[in-house]
Amino acid sequence: MIVKKITRRNFFASLVSVGVGLPLIGRFTQGQPTKKGNLNRPLIVTSKTNPDVKESVTTTAWDVLKEGGSPLDAAEKAVNVSELDLKDPTVGYGGSPNEEGDLQLDASVMSGPDGNNAGAVAALENIKTPCSVARLVMERTDHLFLVGKGALKFAKMHGFKEENLLTEEARKEWVEWKENLSERDYYLPPRKKYKPEGGGTINVFVLDAKGDIAGVTSTSGHHFKLVGRVGDSPIIGAGLYVDNDIGDAGSSGHGAESIKVCASFLAVEKMREGMTPLQACRFVCQRVVDRHDGKPMFGLKIAALNKAGDYGCGSIRGRIDKESGKVVGRGFSVHDAKGHRSEPGDALLPPMTKEERDSIPRR
Repeated sequence: MIVKKITRRNFFASLVSVGVGLPLIGRFTQGQPTKKGNLNRPLIVTSKTNPDVKESVTTTAWDVLKEGGSPLDAAEKAVNVSELDLKDPTVGYGGSPNEEGDLQLDASVMSGPDGNNAGAVAALENIKTPCSVARLVMERTDHLFLVGKGALKFAKMHGFKEENLLTEEARKEWVEWKENLSERDYYLPPRKKYKPEGGGTINVFVLDAKGDIAGVTSTSGHHFKLVGRVGDSPIIGAGLYVDNDIGDAGSSGHGAESIKVCASFLAVEKMREGMTPLQACRFVCQRVVDRHDGKPMFGLKIAALNKAGDYGCGSIRGRIDKESGKVVGRGFSVHDAKGHRSEPGDALLPPMTKEERDSIPRR
């Protein structure tokens, strides 16, 4: 009798082949129900809100699909746009450094048609496109997660060029932080403060015309984080989760809270139970709010799509819409047959007041 060696790869593939998973039930978009039987495919969803990046991200993914690329090809190339963009201080090249002035990048990928397989890297230095390294971890090893020097060695083995990722703007921001950190050192603060353009961790989800799903998440992590800190972005089930039978979800914001509730996995499981993507995102956000007695002093955003092509995005803290005066979500972007567009998303709570922000403990 021939006994086939069981590996992580063929184990997951065997689960898919025998049909493990439940059929999708909910079919609703962010605001309006999708008619029963209709499918909104292909579809791109991204959490990115940076004005100079978000449309390039979704358009890149859409073009890759049009040219016959896989959902993972599309998601990876879309995230590369953000990773290589110097105006984005929270992802890849030009991202914010850690407390010692070095960039340590985190990323993860997950591919539904490959048996819901995954790969991730964390605390990776000197490589501009960490999500592409994470993909190779998935495809070229029997591991799931590489970190630090091991991840860098693996990247260089596969031809990635080691480069200095600290831009002049990021260096200035880091120096300013050092100068304002304490009144009991020898650094003096500048007269004018450098204000970087906003960004945020990037999640990209791709649903192709056949219904196959892939997701990619990438980030430089919390500004001036402790050396070696790993957030939720490279952790499968926290910063990213894909189930090719159900859908995709990813988180951005306060990573530690996402890890504590397995945010992305939880969102996908709630969709498995019949929730719409928006309902699932709200459920996860509410779970986090409840953990903090209704007064979380941080932000967290969850975006999701399902196999039918419905999507949603929810955040704990929103913003005040200038026209309506109402609380709206932090926003996200989509691209489907109607083209690229940004949507406001949904929020449970208003933004923190100045008093609340000032009450947060500082180092």
